[in-house]
Amino acid sequence: MRSYHRLLDRIVADEASPPAVVEALRLPGLDGWADGRVWGTWDVDPVMVGPGGMFGGYLAAVADSFSGICMYTVLEDGQWLATRELTMRFLLPVTGGRVRTESAVVRTQGRRVWVDTVFTTEDGLKVCTAQAVQVVIPAKKPVDEARLPAHPPARALP
Repeated sequence: MRSYHRLLDRIVADEASPPAVVEALRLPGLDGWADGRVWGTWDVDPVMVGPGGMFGGYLAAVADSFSGICMYTVLEDGQWLATRELTMRFLLPVTGGRVRTESAVVRTQGRRVWVDTVFTTEDGLKVCTAQAVQVVIPAKKPVDEARLPAHPPARALP
């Protein structure tokens, strides 16, 4: 089992401490994961709701978080990711209640991975969608110590 898969299991079991940014932004956690997808259901925080509905920047942060965590389902040990692009489509206002968020890997091309995220209400209404383009950052290659010189090269003093 990959270390990212073990981490996902710990996140779902609420045994892993979330990063400080997740706590600071009050981002929701996961309910589950499978290869290429993650999902969670969360209560709308009234602090994030204004007169016209939930703050769109908060939904963008949730989408970025879920799409990044979704990448943990496909990354190899030592690889990392960076969000290159995030496109949001706000369809209906979110004013309260519970929201289900699901992210899924939909396409890969080289080091780029497209992850779609869908937000739905308890009634099954689609309220928001997002598409992220994630870039896989390869693992650093281990240093072959046998190929290193025994002593660092001498440097001329100025």
